[in-house]
Amino acid sequence: MSDTVTLTLKDAIDGRVVADAILPDRFATLSTTEIAHLPIWLTRHTSPPALADATGCDTDRGTRGPDQHSVELGDLFSVRGERSAVVRVQGNLTNVDGIGAAMAGGTISIDGNAGRELGRAMTGGTIAVHGNVGDDAGVAMAGGAVLIWGSAADRVGGALPGASRGMTGGEIFVRRNVGRDAGTGVRRGLIVVGGDAGDGTARAMIAGTVLVMGTAAGTVGLWNKRGTVVALGGATVPATYRYACTYRPPYLRLIFAYLRRAHGVPVDDRYINGQYARYCGDLSEIGKGELLLWTDS
Repeated sequence: MSDTVTLTLKDAIDGRVVADAILPDRFATLSTTEIAHLPIWLTRHTSPPALADATGCDTDRGTRGPDQHSVELGDLFSVRGERSAVVRVQGNLTNVDGIGAAMAGGTISIDGNAGRELGRAMTGGTIAVHGNVGDDAGVAMAGGAVLIWGSAADRVGGALPGASRGMTGGEIFVRRNVGRDAGTGVRRGLIVVGGDAGDGTARAMIAGTVLVMGTAAGTVGLWNKRGTVVALGGATVPATYRYACTYRPPYLRLIFAYLRRAHGVPVDDRYINGQYARYCGDLSEIGKGELLLWTDS
C-alpha cells in the first residue's frame, strides 16, 4: 500500500481526453497495474488525406469527424503507487476532462490546469487544482469540496444539460475569476469566487449561497427563489428586486472566518464589519431570495 497514487502525463495530448476513471475512492482498492489498465476516452480531430482533382492538383474536402476511441490510463499517464485514496496528478491537463466525476471520497491534487467537468456529480472528498479549470467545474455536485487556486470558465456549480437544478451540496472555492452562469440552478451548498464573476451569476438559483468577492457583471440572481447572492465589489440590481434594509448579516462573519481559517483567504476587515444593502427577489418568482451588496458606510 502506498501513501499516494501519482499520475504523470507522459506527453502533450492531441485532442481531448475524458478521464473520469481518475477516482481516489476507486484507486483505494487497485494495484498499480490495475490502475494503469483503467479505460479512458481519447478524441482526436484528424485531417483528411489530400485528393487530386482533374488537373492533378491537391484538393481539400474539409475536416474529417473526430476520432474517438478507448485507451488505457497507462497509455497517457505514468502510474506510481497503489491502493490509496490520495491522488496526485501532474502535467498540463487543460485537455483532460471529467477528473473526479462522481467521486465519493478521498483527495485529488492537480499540479497545474485541468479541463472541463472537474468533479462532475461528486458526492464527497476534495479536489484541489493549483491552476485554472475549464467549463462546468462542480456541475451537479452533491457534496465534497472543489478548490481552484486559479480561475474557472463558465457554469461553475451549474446544472447538467436539461436538468432543473445544479449543485445540491458541497463547497466550491475559486481564488480568482469565473466565467458566465456561475451557480445556475444551485439548490444547496456554497460557491465562493475570490475575484470577479461573469454575466448570469446565480441564474435560476433555488437556494444556497453564492459569494463574489469582486464584481458580479451583467445580470445577477435572475429567477432566484430562496438563494443568497453576495457581491462585495458591487452588482447591478435587477428590476425585479426591491430594497429591504441595510444591516450587518451575522452569518457572513461566519463565512469570512471560515474562509480565513480553512483556505487562508485574506478577507478585509471592512467586509467583515461593514454593512450590506439587502434587496429581496426575484419578485417574478416567489421572491424569497436576496442580493447583498457591501456598502462603504
